[in-house]
Amino acid sequence: MGIELRRIDHDNFYEICQLQVAENQLNHVDSNAISLAEANFMSFPWFRGIYSDNKPIGFVLVNADTVSGKFELWRFMLDKHQQSKGYGHIAIGLLKSALVSEFGISALYTSVVAGSGSPQGFYENCGFVSTGHLVEGREIELCLPL
Repeated sequence: MGIELRRIDHDNFYEICQLQVAENQLNHVDSNAISLAEANFMSFPWFRGIYSDNKPIGFVLVNADTVSGKFELWRFMLDKHQQSKGYGHIAIGLLKSALVSEFGISALYTSVVAGSGSPQGFYENCGFVSTGHLVEGREIELCLPL
């Protein structure tokens, strides 16, 4: 399994935008096209396509706030046809390594909405733990110590 994170540019942008989550996940993650558009309004977006054997299978977007030092995983998705194959755990491991190598960070944060289709269990299986804080009053904040 050759999983890697690749920069998104003019050549691969469209194929990343074509990836879709499963139907029951639609209320938990925006499309990659919206996520890439939203990245334009972040002070320091860091995003990559997730590839397996040279094929796009997912997307990751981090708000890398180098001023405050808080790095937040805003989007993480695997295409609906690529889930439950172990790719997500590998991609989170690659993400951790990339952020530590590039920025020297010690923690990565994310937030989830609880309920059916929530990715909370996935993140907890990857080592994220609840901070006890709510984001925007409804999302559970999780932290991955690195």
